[in-house]
Amino acid sequence: PWKYLGWILTDTMIKPQPLTINNDIKTLNDLQKLMGTINWVWPMLGISSHELQHL
Repeated sequence: PWKYLGWILTDTMIKPQPLTINNDIKTLNDLQKLMGTINWVWPMLGISSHELQHL
């Protein structure tokens, strides 16, 4: 299987990679990692950009 932009691609299936969210934010880098995770997962969850505007 191939991993590409948060997806696992096989010959017969495409599925999202397992998601781990760290909500123990202590540093700016921790926050940046969380925002990066939210940035690539929001289209899969059907969250609109308007809903993310408050973040």
